[in-house]
Amino acid sequence: MVFLSAFGLSLLAVLALTPAVRSLATRLRFLDFPSQSKVHLTPTPLMGGIAVALASLSAAAAALALIKCPYSARIVGFMSGGLIVVVLGLADDANGMRPAVKLTGQAAAAAVMLLSGGVEGLPLPLPIAFPLALFWMVGLMNAFNFLDNMDGITSGLAAIATFGIFTLALGQGNTHTAIAAIAVAGGALGFLRYNFSPASIFLGDAGSLFLGYVVGGLSLRAVSYAGAGSTALLIPVLMLGYPIFDAFFVTVARLREGRDVAQGGRDHSSHRLARLGMTARQTATTIYLISASLTGVAVYLSFFQMDRPQVVGLAALAAAGGMAFLGLRLFRVPVAERAIEALADARVLHEPTQEELALLTPPPTVAKATSATTEVLEPEESHDTIEVR
Repeated sequence: MVFLSAFGLSLLAVLALTPAVRSLATRLRFLDFPSQSKVHLTPTPLMGGIAVALASLSAAAAALALIKCPYSARIVGFMSGGLIVVVLGLADDANGMRPAVKLTGQAAAAAVMLLSGGVEGLPLPLPIAFPLALFWMVGLMNAFNFLDNMDGITSGLAAIATFGIFTLALGQGNTHTAIAAIAVAGGALGFLRYNFSPASIFLGDAGSLFLGYVVGGLSLRAVSYAGAGSTALLIPVLMLGYPIFDAFFVTVARLREGRDVAQGGRDHSSHRLARLGMTARQTATTIYLISASLTGVAVYLSFFQMDRPQVVGLAALAAAGGMAFLGLRLFRVPVAERAIEALADARVLHEPTQEELALLTPPPTVAKATSATTEVLEPEESHDTIEVR
């Protein structure tokens, strides 16, 4: 009952909060404005991450109170780190941020969670476990930030991942992690009501970083209770295979082209899938299916094969081989050279309304637009400007 309460409260809260946040962002002109380097045609509110974070954390806190759970240092540290990345993302959305500063903030948020007991139970010595867990969390924050380049992808993959973590935690009797995971799943799933193509609001860096943070942190807790030695470390890697794949894919593609890895572009795996003739919704759904399949395999292995490390290893190798094959296929897909070509491919041309036209001129103080495009392709200079891509 407590899990259903956490999920339902988070879902309802985000459904109620998002329109209010969207309206506030419009009034404050906290928008992702169209420009020559972008393909969405109308100003779109940012700040969606605020609704997701508030709904998820509030629902988790309410569910913990329902079972009279005392607030341990681990719980306080986890929630505090989440709030830090939301503030960090909002600052980046509003004014831009140097990559080194942004990376330092992400590492600080992850360290708050890890130093509060987040590495306890990991099947590694502490001198190895802490830096590895820090790298894992910062990497996933940026991987989810990378994925926020097309409507619905980041929130949808976060919902799939947290459902998987919830299942693992529930099976291991890890009630606190299960509550947090199902609360985040409800928030991410509810946000899709407004973020699935065509999106009326974007997560912004505040939302994508928050979802990467909670997925990274909660996946560590799920591993800590697996009780299967170092083999258990393969489970979250397999479960989060698609975000890891996309970050690796983009990094390799840009290095091959001699480009700065931190420079945004329309060269993500999602963009290339769209170039194969898929609409934005079809592309997002395809990515959901791949991620759900990997998550399902990870959950199955965790429950039924953890005493057979060779089976887990072979499954991980097979998954890596499948993703490598997909990557090689996508490398051959040309990247759109011009925004108008991308728009035609995506079949998203439409006439903006008078209200939207009134917002087309950004205020002089707008320094950066950070969220995913409303349609299919990421802007050439978008929010994925972090150095660890």
